[in-house]
Amino acid sequence: MLSYKEEKMKVYFAFSIRGGSPDEEVIQTVYRLLKDMGHEVTTEFNINWKKRERYMSDEDIYRRDVEALKKSDIVLAEVSKPSLGVGYEISLGEKLGKRVVCLAKEGIHLSAMINGNPNLDLISYKDKNDLTEKLLRFFNKI
Repeated sequence: MLSYKEEKMKVYFAFSIRGGSPDEEVIQTVYRLLKDMGHEVTTEFNINWKKRERYMSDEDIYRRDVEALKKSDIVLAEVSKPSLGVGYEISLGEKLGKRVVCLAKEGIHLSAMINGNPNLDLISYKDKNDLTEKLLRFFNKI
């Protein structure tokens, strides 16, 4: 049986959308885990991004995402696929004083701007089960 820490957070979950197709299985795994733990995912609108973003202007997407990031307690970014947008969100989160956690599949050669940044937490994972276990441990200790 999984146990969760009582404190609930607002989580900004960033992942590559236009920079490369996201790993749907990983995205859904993280999203479901966060919801199961009782956290609010402030970027819930991105989970069905294919349907929604085609009806929005770039300016509207920018404003929506920045507002969601400002309201969040923590930024969780899947960085296995390079993405200018995710990099921007990580930087903005850091600038706003948010805790930023990057998730990357083991063996991925990350940018030095991510890998070398002492202000970021980095969680490397083998597969969705390993990622689930590591995220549970992470959220239960913060």
